[in-house]
Amino acid sequence: MIVWLNGAFGSGRKTLAAVLCRTLPGAVVADPEAIGDLLRATLAHHDLRPRDYQELPL
Repeated sequence: MIVWLNGAFGSGRKTLAAVLCRTLPGAVVADPEAIGDLLRATLAHHDLRPRDYQELPL
């Protein structure tokens, strides 16, 4: 099962995800922001480096 949490900045998504992880055995949080940070660091010296990882083309 995948539970997708969406909401505005500061709405408590990470807090809710932490509570769900404690409640649901085997649950894992996959935070796309961490992936964006990895891409930003990996592409730091590339010609197509984005200011924001959300600007990366698919």
